[in-house]
Amino acid sequence: MMQAFDLSEACSQELDRVDPLARFRERFCIPKGTIYMDGNSLGPLSRDAETALLATLDEWRRLGVRGWLEAERPWFHYAERLGAMAASLVGAAPDEVVMTGTTTVNIHALVSTFFQPEGKRRKILANEGRDIGALIAELRETCDALAGDDSMQDMAEPIRKGLDELEQGVAWLAQNAVTNPLAAATASFNILMLAGTVLGGAFLARTTLAARIAGDMDAAFIDAKVATTRFYCAHMLPRSSGYLAAAQADPAMTMAIPAEAL
Repeated sequence: MMQAFDLSEACSQELDRVDPLARFRERFCIPKGTIYMDGNSLGPLSRDAETALLATLDEWRRLGVRGWLEAERPWFHYAERLGAMAASLVGAAPDEVVMTGTTTVNIHALVSTFFQPEGKRRKILANEGRDIGALIAELRETCDALAGDDSMQDMAEPIRKGLDELEQGVAWLAQNAVTNPLAAATASFNILMLAGTVLGGAFLARTTLAARIAGDMDAAFIDAKVATTRFYCAHMLPRSSGYLAAAQADPAMTMAIPAEAL
């Protein structure tokens, strides 16, 4: 029998009091008089991060460029140190992961510096989608591996379907963007959402599978990752069909909306 959930403030305060994670609250700067629930956009300042940042600024002040190798924790090795700390999250060994700027961030930094678009043609169509095509092909191998795993085989088909739809979306964009620039302009949001939704599920499944194969992680952790991946496949991946349909919709419908209405 399902127990009624208590929505009272007193119940919430009691749950906070017995929460084993409650002690971590003191490690963040919560703005006075607020109940802070925004974590994905900009969470509250971490006191640990503030201390580390101020310490690094002090090293910069004292050491200048020598801080790369002479700081208490040499800056030069941050990519390897942070990678080793994050390795277990993706089922990898500490020396197999590095933390650095993503390819997307680096490309944006380069493009924003040198690309100064003018007129109506302001989109860059890179190699007709061959790179993402190669990634999709690689992730199809993950689907094959999932199909052979008794605990995760039910997730193979939703991810395979999502990859098919992403491939269709990329092909549609490559075919139409050159002849109709409005197609790229109006479809870009939905293509990005399609890619994020599908690739998010595929990589989630991939890391879960890697953790299972590693066989040296806590069973409860593995079970939680499998359950999370299954939830994603059932609740998030179906959105890819909608993003594909929206991306392929006639761009004239979007452009017919008056600018002042947006």
